[in-house]
Amino acid sequence: MKNYYLFLLSLLIGSYAYSQVGIGTNQPDASAALDVTATNKGILVPRVTLTSNTLQLSSAANATGLLVYNIGGTGALAGGYYFWNGSEWRTIDNTTSAVPTIGSIQCTSASLTPSTYIAGTPYTGNLKINYTNGNGATYQTGASKTVNGLTFKLRAGKLEYGNGELVFSVSGTPTVSSPVATTIPIDNTIIPFLDSSMTCSATVGEVENADISQSASIGPLYLNVGEKLGGLDVYHRFVTSPDGKFSVRVKIEKGYSFGSADINIRSNVGTPTIMWNNSTQYVTSGNIVYGDNATTFSAQGLWSGNGGGSGSTFSGGFNSAWSDPDVYYGSPEYRRYTWTTTDSSDRTTYIFTFMLGAPSPNNLANDTNCPLPAGICTSTKAFLKIEQIKAP
Repeated sequence: MKNYYLFLLSLLIGSYAYSQVGIGTNQPDASAALDVTATNKGILVPRVTLTSNTLQLSSAANATGLLVYNIGGTGALAGGYYFWNGSEWRTIDNTTSAVPTIGSIQCTSASLTPSTYIAGTPYTGNLKINYTNGNGATYQTGASKTVNGLTFKLRAGKLEYGNGELVFSVSGTPTVSSPVATTIPIDNTIIPFLDSSMTCSATVGEVENADISQSASIGPLYLNVGEKLGGLDVYHRFVTSPDGKFSVRVKIEKGYSFGSADINIRSNVGTPTIMWNNSTQYVTSGNIVYGDNATTFSAQGLWSGNGGGSGSTFSGGFNSAWSDPDVYYGSPEYRRYTWTTTDSSDRTTYIFTFMLGAPSPNNLANDTNCPLPAGICTSTKAFLKIEQIKAP
């Protein structure tokens, strides 16, 4: 009887040994050899230091599929999970686990985004530096360096096979403002895998980027109700700069041909003095250029011209034109006007571009071609755009 019970026990043990094993559960999943169940704990695999991607852990050969967690550190592969694929340690995403190397670091390529900073204003961004001949390996973050109140720290990542870029986080409150430069020493403390012979300096922030904004209008000329020049009604279309300081228009007095239309400018804020130039391109004679170093507005809110050409005084009135008169000479002209105020503290420049067309420049601006009550000159089409370039 005793031998009988021993026989049954051995069968039960053998049967159990070849079934599923559960830890934390009495019902391990049928598809798993080992089922570990927990709600607030994890599995801790062996933690080792992998100093190379071919390291043998012991005198016994590494088994294919062996899983470890590499704690990393100086002279070691980047920290993380690794498995042995039969010939080398691979990261869990099956990429190479070689020690990261590059051919060169190119500090002159350094770029900062955003590219400028202001003293006392918190800054968050990225620094990018190009490298050559990467080997595709994963790399860890390095030590941080602080210069001019900005802290630079390499973001962990993976090298390209060949040329690529390293990305550094940048944060802090700068103690200087662009265009004062910030120079970051690059060596194997901030980039831990960098060869000790690879040192350089990355300089950023020394340029100022201007903000560009624009406003535009396109469509027919229309009656400007209430305005009269020389006792005549006026048809126009205009555009205002994004900051609202200037407006520019094309206008024609009633009874005159569209070919005789002119450009006016208006100051909406005060009576500044501007320096300006104008380039006009048209079919019959090519290009005309005019300009002036200091033309002052006579009044705020007045549509003005300078008497044509390079006249240095702005004034309003009948037949007033800014620069070359008659914007539709035979065929549509292309016009560009550039101006800025003479105020040295004003860091804004404006560019106005323009074209006007109609079935014929000889058509008249009148009730027939611009019928009331709206007074829209439906056969005309004017394009007006102001680009505003402003430095901080």
